[in-house]
Amino acid sequence: MASSPCILLFTKAARPGRVKTRLIGDLSAEQTAKLHSAFVDDVVHSLRLGSFHLAVAWADDEATTSLPPSMEGLEVLPQHGDDLGQRLYNGLCEMSRQHDLVAALGSDHPEIDAATVEAAFRRLEAGADVVLGPVDDGGYFLIALRREALDPKLFQDIPWSTETVCRDTIEHCLSLGLRYELLPSGHDIDVAADLEALVQRLAGSTACGHTRSLLREWGYLP
Repeated sequence: MASSPCILLFTKAARPGRVKTRLIGDLSAEQTAKLHSAFVDDVVHSLRLGSFHLAVAWADDEATTSLPPSMEGLEVLPQHGDDLGQRLYNGLCEMSRQHDLVAALGSDHPEIDAATVEAAFRRLEAGADVVLGPVDDGGYFLIALRREALDPKLFQDIPWSTETVCRDTIEHCLSLGLRYELLPSGHDIDVAADLEALVQRLAGSTACGHTRSLLREWGYLP
């Protein structure tokens, strides 16, 4: 029997000045840390509801003693690698030892839900080798792969945090002969305009309870 799919949440401790740094100036360093923490709690809450294994790739320079309570009981492994590409590949490879289908997700996408992740895994089961969840800034919020599709070249020579990340990854898929599919576009929250758009989307919504509570406390939401 095939193993259950696995998604690996890549994140780190909510330390002021170390997270959501592109929002510092519009928010204080302490506020960005609280926002990061709210995002993580919302992502974990949503993904715990899915029909897949949830694990955490914790930044390798952070002690696991700083894990938030929302992660209690989850499998946690340290991130390893000189850049994001190496960390993604190493983490996915480690999880692929026990799971045929694996995925990686960052914690800058508080609106993610289990259904989106399950849709990515269904596409892999239907024959795709790689599934990407693109975002408006040119990156991707999720990458899901078959175990057989894992190749370090897929993550090499990618200019991370630029507008060509998703496009370059697609080009790597094509050069490796991998069949790729795209999910509907999502939203990362990196800069002030992203946060403003999130506030608009959450107005009147019941999603992202931790984030909504924090934004209401700050006066962003009624």
